[in-house]
Amino acid sequence: MTAVAPRTSTVPGLDVLYPRAALDLPVNPALLAPRLAAPPPERRNLGGYRDYYGPNILAEILVPGAGERLAVIDKAWPHSLYDVMLLVARDDVLRTSVADTPPVVLTALMEACSLFAAYVSTPTVMSEFGLMGSQTSIAWNHDRTVDRDNGQWWDKRLHLHFNCWPKPAYGNHSVRLGDVADATTRRSLVDPVAYLAHRVVLDALTGHSLPDGCVPLVPDPLRDGREHLPVGLKIRLPGGWSFVTTPECRSLLRTLHKTAAATYRDLLLSFTGQAQPATDWRRPPLLPPPDVQRRLTGLRWLTPGSREELLRLRGVLRDLTGRELELLHRRPDVANRCMTLGGLSYNLAFHSPHPARPGRPLNATPDLYLVMQFKLISYVGSSPAVHGAVASVIDRANGPVMTDADHALRHAFQTEYIRLLGQAAGGAARVPSPRSFPTEEL
Repeated sequence: MTAVAPRTSTVPGLDVLYPRAALDLPVNPALLAPRLAAPPPERRNLGGYRDYYGPNILAEILVPGAGERLAVIDKAWPHSLYDVMLLVARDDVLRTSVADTPPVVLTALMEACSLFAAYVSTPTVMSEFGLMGSQTSIAWNHDRTVDRDNGQWWDKRLHLHFNCWPKPAYGNHSVRLGDVADATTRRSLVDPVAYLAHRVVLDALTGHSLPDGCVPLVPDPLRDGREHLPVGLKIRLPGGWSFVTTPECRSLLRTLHKTAAATYRDLLLSFTGQAQPATDWRRPPLLPPPDVQRRLTGLRWLTPGSREELLRLRGVLRDLTGRELELLHRRPDVANRCMTLGGLSYNLAFHSPHPARPGRPLNATPDLYLVMQFKLISYVGSSPAVHGAVASVIDRANGPVMTDADHALRHAFQTEYIRLLGQAAGGAARVPSPRSFPTEEL
């Protein structure tokens, strides 16, 4: 199935699904990220995490009481000068989501999130690295397919991206979403189905009890643009970053995953008549619109408005021919424009729209949100809301090459965070040099 009709077709394209106000949203189509002078070539990760990440593994932290580790990764393609990746480091059991992550490991991940937020808001750290007015976002994807996101070169074990964007950020130039001419870039910034997906997930959450103080926002492009909020389901969290380490937060994460999985299963069955996604580089044929309408009517949890918009979505989708699938397999760089219903996919992010300032305690962070971008179709990943843009495409190919001074700052930033992370885990962490490979448990 494709989400983009051919030029000769009379079927309208996906752009008709954008709320009119969404076209005025401020977006950044090229947020330039610092890069290595000679980054390694991209390759499929078909082996163990150590085989793939090698010298980019800065440390491994043993999770107390679990017998599992968190690996700290220095990304070869950074999102920011001050970022780091945290990986659930196990090869024999692939942890892909909060649903299959043991409670003690999920607790360790959430504590690492809170620690990072505290670290980047420490006055001495803000002064040393120029983080006054920076924005922090911690995000991760769930997507087990291998034929989306430009081919999915990477394995899909659970890994969290800890990003701190100083202000002014590289390439911080916002434009109207409607002025972005390229369809791939436009959809990468804001999925045309994003607001529909938001409404559908809210429908599915009806009847679920969210933790006290967790307030879902209704879909509203005008508010998103005015308050510089990310597009997607937004739940305001009580107590700022301190909430992230609570059992209630972990329960919320599991509820969202369970709800997303059940919702996707219902919609896949409604659109295709099949309960399971097709195998890689295949798609089940779409059911005729009357059949889709009948099946959607049977989903009692859907509100009438969502049901009507889902049927409208069916009107702009079409089946892919075998020849088209063959061509897309050879051109994975455009496949994310066309291939749909490939499996459950979403992004979760902790986000505060307010720039950091020194001295603010974590529990005083105003308006901390958990943002869920539920991918009914289209692009997988996260478009972070940074410095006035509600969504940004991270350009990791054309940004400035890191200087020796940049490398030194990045290494010092990561080193101190690793030391704090190891200390919180109950042991003093030995921080290796950037080129060495740690094998011992910390």
